[in-house]
Amino acid sequence: MGYFNNKTIWITGASSGIGRSLTIQLAKLGAKLVITARRKEELEKVKLECGNAEVHIHPFDLSDLDNLDEFSNSVQKEIGDIDILINNAGISAWSSINGTQFKVYEDVMNLDFFSVVKLIQSVLPNMILRKEGQIVTNTSLLGKFAIKKRSVYASAKHALHGFMDALRAEVYEHNIKVNIVAPGFVNTEVGMKALTEDGTPYGANDRGHESQGMDVNKAANMIIQAIEKNKRESYIVPKFAFPRVVLIISRFLPGLAAIIARRYNEENNK
Repeated sequence: MGYFNNKTIWITGASSGIGRSLTIQLAKLGAKLVITARRKEELEKVKLECGNAEVHIHPFDLSDLDNLDEFSNSVQKEIGDIDILINNAGISAWSSINGTQFKVYEDVMNLDFFSVVKLIQSVLPNMILRKEGQIVTNTSLLGKFAIKKRSVYASAKHALHGFMDALRAEVYEHNIKVNIVAPGFVNTEVGMKALTEDGTPYGANDRGHESQGMDVNKAANMIIQAIEKNKRESYIVPKFAFPRVVLIISRFLPGLAAIIARRYNEENNK
C-alpha cells in the first residue's frame, strides 16, 4: 500500500495550476480527495480528469473569512476525518510599496495568510484528538528571500513560514506532521492573476513563470514526494537553479543577498 492510499486529502486552490496537478496525481495514488476553489465548473473539470477516483467538490471563496469556519465544519461533517490538509490556494502581487493601495495588502493577506490560519485551526482539534494528521502549506521562495516589487506577496509568505514553524513545534507531541513547500517559478497562471498597485490583475505571464518556470506536473510531483518523506521545508526548484543558490547566499552572505535583492528585476524576464 502506498503512503496516500485511502487517505482523505483536502486540497485548496485545486481548480488550476499546482492544485489541479496535485489532485490528479494524488487520485492516481489512491487518495480520497476533497477539492476547494471559487469556481465550481473548474473543479468539475478537475474531477473528470481524476477518472474513477473518489473526489468531493466543495467550492468556496476562502477569502470570505467570516463564513470560513462554518464552511469547514460542514465539509468535515460530510467527509469525516481529514488526514492531510494541503493549503495551496493563494494569489500573488507585483507592485511597488510606494504606489500600492493598502487594500491590496489586506486582500492578499486575507487569502494567502489568514484563510490558511483559520482553516488549520478548524481541522486541528480533530487531528489532536486522533493523534495523527498532516498539514502542508504551499508558500514561496519569496517567503525566504524578498525582492523589490514583491512586498505584498513576500509579507504573506513570510508570515506563513513563521506560523508553520510555530505550529510544528506545538503539535509535535500530538504526532501531527507539518510541512512547508516553497516553489520558485512554476509555469502556471499565477503571474496573470497577480494583483497590481490598484488591485487589478497584472494580466500577463511575462516575468519568468512561462519562460523559466518549472513544469507544473514536475512541481506537483516534488511536492508529493516532500509530503511522503515528511520534509520540514522543501524548495520546489531545480537542484542547481539560481534561486536555490540565492537562498544559500542569503543565509551566509546577507550583504551580497541585499545587493541581489535590489538589483534583481523581474521585468528583465520578459
